Amino acid sequence: MTMTTSSLSDQIYAGMKRKLAQGDYLPGMLLSENELAAEFGMSRTPVRAALSRLESDGYVVSLKNRGILIKELSGKEILDMFEVISSLQVFIMEAASLGFVTLDLQALERVLKAQIEATEEKDYPAYTGHSLEFTRLLIEAAHNEAMLAMIDGYKEKLMWAAVVNYKRTPLHKHYSGTDVNTLLFEALQAGDYALAKRRILEGWAAIRQRAFSGMIV
Repeated sequence: MTMTTSSLSDQIYAGMKRKLAQGDYLPGMLLSENELAAEFGMSRTPVRAALSRLESDGYVVSLKNRGILIKELSGKEILDMFEVISSLQVFIMEAASLGFVTLDLQALERVLKAQIEATEEKDYPAYTGHSLEFTRLLIEAAHNEAMLAMIDGYKEKLMWAAVVNYKRTPLHKHYSGTDVNTLLFEALQAGDYALAKRRILEGWAAIRQRAFSGMIV
């Protein structure tokens, strides 16, 4: 079966997104269409299409006669996304306290255990993925598609930013989200939504402090 240029570009797009999430492509790196074509074993046409999508997503920028630059995600953009996520989580806690939503504690516990295991194994990409999944499960309780679309739109960029930060600052303390989610889950288990809301805001304050010091997660 002959693959179309569109399907080939989809493969390259997905492959480059994986490499970004794993920190294989770091901000400031210059790539070329020829190098990417060789890397993925395809022609430049689908490579160019994939790069166009990545540029629209804000991951790369094309520099005339120089190549493809991996962009830097600003601390302000990251902080803005975390503030939105924290606001949604606080809303979920308020709704839960009024009995409007029901949290899936079993699913949350399962994801938290996976996050703890990834922390113990020093698997930072897995840790970050589970941490974001934990957050998504909280938001999912509202059954609000607009909220979920917003979270899903942030997920890949936050994953990318966290892994880039991890690779750049190997001597700093990382994996702080595990403690935050553990304390949050304990509050949820106890049905103490006021405490849970405070845990969320404390986590946001810690992220804000790291953002101003140049360190995110």
